Parts: sequence; structure tokens; C-alpha cells
Amino acid sequence: MADGAGGEGPRHSALRRVFGWSSVANSYGAGRTLNLTNPRNLRSDIQQGRGPAGGGVSSGAYVIDMEADVGSPTPPLENLRPPPLESDLGLASRGPPGPPGGAHETGTETEDRWNSSPEVRALLDFVDKYLTFVLILLLKLSFDHRIGLLGILGLFITFCHANSVIKREVGKQGKRQFSGLFIVATNLVTCICFVYFVLADTGLAYALILVPPYSHPIGGMEVVWIVVVTDFVLKLITILVKALIVALPGFLSCFPRRGKYYLFVETSSQVYRSVVPMQHWLYYFSESYTGSTKIFSMMLSGAYLLCKCSDIVAKTKAWKKSLIQVLSNVNYGRTPTADQTKAAGESCAICQDEFKRPTVLACNHIFCEECVSVWFDRERTCPMCRAQIADDPSWKDGATSLLVQVF
Repeated sequence: MADGAGGEGPRHSALRRVFGWSSVANSYGAGRTLNLTNPRNLRSDIQQGRGPAGGGVSSGAYVIDMEADVGSPTPPLENLRPPPLESDLGLASRGPPGPPGGAHETGTETEDRWNSSPEVRALLDFVDKYLTFVLILLLKLSFDHRIGLLGILGLFITFCHANSVIKREVGKQGKRQFSGLFIVATNLVTCICFVYFVLADTGLAYALILVPPYSHPIGGMEVVWIVVVTDFVLKLITILVKALIVALPGFLSCFPRRGKYYLFVETSSQVYRSVVPMQHWLYYFSESYTGSTKIFSMMLSGAYLLCKCSDIVAKTKAWKKSLIQVLSNVNYGRTPTADQTKAAGESCAICQDEFKRPTVLACNHIFCEECVSVWFDRERTCPMCRAQIADDPSWKDGATSLLVQVF
């Protein structure tokens, strides 16, 4: 306990800070008993404390009466609260602290902030001013080239349908449906003949055999149209060749080994499709300028050839790799012993049937040779442990590239 009224002790200062009244502190320092539960008694204690502090009064302990006075009602204490500090007023005016990063902002506030930005307003005004004109211009261009656009759309739909059918029939192996293959082949031949019959006056069919169908300078849009139509037709021819391979009987080509033939056909098609657009773009670049500006056309042609060489080299390497696979007999494993087959459970984990020509992989898992060959036409890892066994299986499932070779 602190001693008597010999100056302001710690309790005296603390009470002064809490209540803000010097009279309370004086009363407390003089050894008076303060009743803090009844505001009316507290006021009287304060008034008495404003008199002389009873010099010489000393007490070894200070007592604050916290017991409520039962006989007197307790008025509300709102008026007895100390005045707020300036720092508290500043915090109250700013409001409670929000989450970091401005997460308390509503959608309306964010929108108002964006709208108040001059750059955003300028961008919105620009879009609002020119978007309608751009749409009108696109509608006019679409109407002017409606025949070509409809032809490209028809070729695209035919390609997507035929590609999905071929992939489905390849997955069926020996259970393929010849009726579906015949319908797809008929559809492809009809579509190709119809396109070149409608466009017979343009001589577009000559572009398939690297003969330009024009003898005068042409525009860039015309070059794009010729290249896109020719590329789609070449892809339809590729699907037609794959359909013929699918329809081959099993004694001519084993079904599990046909993935390498699909890969070879696809890589050959991609190499040829990469070469076809070159003559059209080189003619467009070289014949666009005459006289002294011919040098610029030669520079454009050289830059195009540099960009094209890397693409052709990559596709040629892929074609060479697929050719090696066609000429070689690829084995994913070896024939297991009787004990290994018995330990494997006498059934293939892929087809859930008895083993037919079982083969054990490098990871010591055993499967049917036909089942695992079909599996590695789509995956490169073991069906059980995911150990990498085969190379990249792309295009071995009979799929044809969706990429349009524009340049």
C-alpha cells in the first residue's frame, strides 16, 4: 500500500487520469472512503473533497467502497463518463479500421473510382464511338465474302465430325463398324468434290499439287482464303487415308501395330501442308512491289523463309522418326515365364480376361500384347505403376491435327 497524503502517489495519478477530476484524487489521497456504486454519494464525496484536505490526516490504507447503496436508486451513468480524448475523437471520425488492401470497398465504390479515372473514361468513349462502326464493317466484309466463309465453315464441320468418327473406330480395333467408315468416306469425297465444283472457275484445285491458281498479283485476304481452303481439303484427304487403314482386314495388318501407320500418315500430311502455303505467300511478298521498292519485297520474302525453315525442319524430324517406327518392329516387353504369368493372376488388368500373348514390361507388370499396344497408342506409362515405357503417343490414336496451316 502507498502511504498517506504526502504528494500524488501512483493511485492518485491513475484515478485522476481515469475520472479526470482532481477532487476525487484529493479525496482519495486524504484517506476518504469513496462510494463508486452510487453516483449521488460520489457527487457528495466530490463536493466534500473540494474543501480543505484535512491536513494531517493520514492512513496506512485507502478504501474505496464498491458496495451498492440499497436505499437509493441508481441514476444513469452517461453524464459521469469522462470526456473523450482527442486521439479517440480522431479514430472515431475515421471509422473502424478496414481490412488491408481496400477489401471493404463495395462494388459501387469501385465502379465510381474507375469511372472517375480519365484514362478509363477515354477508353470507354473510344470503344463506344468505334465499336458500332467496326461491327458494321465486319458485317459488310462477311456479306461480301459469304461464299468463301460458308465454304470454310462447311469444311470445318465436316472435318470435326470425320475426325471424331475415325478416332472412335480406331479405338474399337477389330469391332469397328464398316458402315460408319463407309458413310464418313462418302461424306469426305462428296464434300471435296462439291467445294471444287463450286469454285471451278478459280482453279483452286491446282493448289493441291503446288501449282498456283493465279497469274497476277493477289491480295492478302485472297491468299489467306486459298491457303485455308487448301489446308482443310488436305486434312480431309488425310482422314480418308486413315479410314482406309482402319478398314483393312486383320490378316493384312495387326490391329495393335496400326498406331505407327496413323502416326506416319499424320506426320507426312503435316510436312506437305507446311510446304503448300509457301508458294502463295512468296508470290504475294515478291509481287507486291515493283521498281525501287522491289528490294523491300525481297526482304519480306527472306524473312518469311527464315521463319518457315524452323517449322519445316521440326516437322521433317518428326516425319523421319515416324518412318523409323514403321520400318521397325516395336516391342514394349518380352514374353513372361509360366511362373510370372501365374503370379500375375492369370488375367490381364486391362481387359480383365485371360492373357492372350502375354508380355511383361520393364516394370515387371504383365498384360496382353494387344491390350498394352492399344494402351501405349494413347499413353506412355504403365497402366499399373505409371512407369514410363513408350515414347510420345501423339497421333497414334488416329487423330488429325486441328491446327490450320495458314502460313
